[in-house]
Amino acid sequence: MIEKHNCRQIGLIVKAHGIAGEIVIRLFNEFSVDDMDTEFLFLDLDGGLVPFYLEEARQRNKTDVLAKLDQIKDEKSAAQVMDAPVYVKKMETAVEGEVVDEQGSSAYQLIGYQCQAIGHGPIGEIVAIKEISKNPLFEIDHEGKEILIPIVEDFIAGIDDEKRTILFELPEGLIELE
Repeated sequence: MIEKHNCRQIGLIVKAHGIAGEIVIRLFNEFSVDDMDTEFLFLDLDGGLVPFYLEEARQRNKTDVLAKLDQIKDEKSAAQVMDAPVYVKKMETAVEGEVVDEQGSSAYQLIGYQCQAIGHGPIGEIVAIKEISKNPLFEIDHEGKEILIPIVEDFIAGIDDEKRTILFELPEGLIELE
């Protein structure tokens, strides 16, 4: 069984396309159809990743890809996977210019992780990565307020992939949680 921490989410299934089971996958901004150059896509269904053989994928527009998965043959089976998050194995994607550590892990894989900061406690969930002048930032949602933390190895005290949490050790005054 493939584990989520061994994969990265590249997008979501947003709708069916036609009657033959073709689906529309809306990719996150940092991904393209080239990131789907893989044999299997993994759909998050009922809390677990289910492999689907990728027969074909083609660009529809800037954000959407039309995909044909082997097990989805009609509109009814396409409807059963609607809104499912789409994952690929970590090793099978590489975003140009992305922040990657020595183990090949990417900051994008931390989207969805809950964050804590030493001295502050829980600070929210990573909802995106912002690429600002080659200074990538974690975008964290703190009770509806946006917090930006530079993606710097020295600021990361620990990552727990099983619990999907990240612990930051931040300089004084970097974030204010009021």
